[in-house]
Amino acid sequence: MMLYLRYQVEEFALKKWGSMENLDKEFERRNGVRKKRKDDKFRAKLKSLKNKTRVESWKRSTENEKHEHVWGTAVTNASGESVRTCEECGFEIEELVF
Repeated sequence: MMLYLRYQVEEFALKKWGSMENLDKEFERRNGVRKKRKDDKFRAKLKSLKNKTRVESWKRSTENEKHEHVWGTAVTNASGESVRTCEECGFEIEELVF
């Protein structure tokens, strides 16, 4: 394992990048690249999650298709209103006959 003193690292960095301003620019560039890579990874995971959710909701919607009522004959109740009942689900609806 090699250990370096801070001034040795700074000397090498100054040789490589030329000046402290160029060194700061490189530091900012690397931070920008790191942040962009992190954002891209987040967006990819978010897109994957949206696709999974969309597929699951589509599966749920196809399983629970809309129910079409099959109305039975109208029956007049004690108050004189006409009531029809769905033969499949038991839903009742009151009708006014003129």
